[in-house]
Amino acid sequence: MRMSHTCRAIVVHCMDFRFAKGLAQYVADQGLAGDADIVGWAGAGKAFLDPASQDFALQQVELSHKLHGMTEVHVINHIDCGAYGGSKTLGAYDQEHAFQVEELQKVKVVLAERFPHLTFVAYLARLAEAGVSVEKVNL
Repeated sequence: MRMSHTCRAIVVHCMDFRFAKGLAQYVADQGLAGDADIVGWAGAGKAFLDPASQDFALQQVELSHKLHGMTEVHVINHIDCGAYGGSKTLGAYDQEHAFQVEELQKVKVVLAERFPHLTFVAYLARLAEAGVSVEKVNL
């Protein structure tokens, strides 16, 4: 059953307040404002990998698809994420960047197993002097 109100995507981002304004602007720039279910929780993609939160995260994707017919899952992880222990734990920027890309690849696998019909889009954000910098990650 298809609802009369549909959207293109679900956007999952970290709940970290430092990124809220910049991510909202990025979502708008991507044409997703008003066309996506927007959810935020600690670690963004980490919730799809952690046994304690995986069922909840997957249920949110399932509900978005069931209720709103979305066909894309956008996950925005970020540098210096406290849910992962922050930059102090993850090392230099290049190491942390590589780690986050690997995490997003794992999320892609989990989502593809459960939702092979949905498109996965991955991003990595970081705080910058000009606000928030977001890069699309090709997996």
